[in-house]
Amino acid sequence: MRTLVLGIGNPILGDDGIGFHIAQELAKQIKDENIDVKDTSADGLNLLELIVGYNKLIVIDAIMTEDEKVGEIYRLKPGNTGKPASVTVSPHHLNLATTIEIGKKLFAGQIPEEIIVFAVGTQEVARVTEEMTAKVKEAIPRVINLVLEELGL
Repeated sequence: MRTLVLGIGNPILGDDGIGFHIAQELAKQIKDENIDVKDTSADGLNLLELIVGYNKLIVIDAIMTEDEKVGEIYRLKPGNTGKPASVTVSPHHLNLATTIEIGKKLFAGQIPEEIIVFAVGTQEVARVTEEMTAKVKEAIPRVINLVLEELGL
């Protein structure tokens, strides 16, 4: 089974970089030839070229919701990352659920069957800084452990 661990985020936008930083650390630890670890600041349809051909996808990303707690870790499936959007400003900025649905239609049988998202509640994602808030930084080792457990490592 080919698995992709994908950290999403921009490392110069504060807490938004958490997925990027975790992927960087996991890449040092995971040496299984069936598991690829990548980081990206891409979003929406741009993610499709990265995930095509894998059986399992683990996404690590920041999340901002109305009731999120900074540093809280959420384990989600695409069905609860947001409903597929029917209208959007740009096809490049679709949520994950919409991207997966489009990918299933464009690349039938090539999109991962199993998708898990580890999302960390964030606070600062718009200010240009490489520093994450303390509670988000504290979540990093816990998310790493959750991903390794999910992979059976």
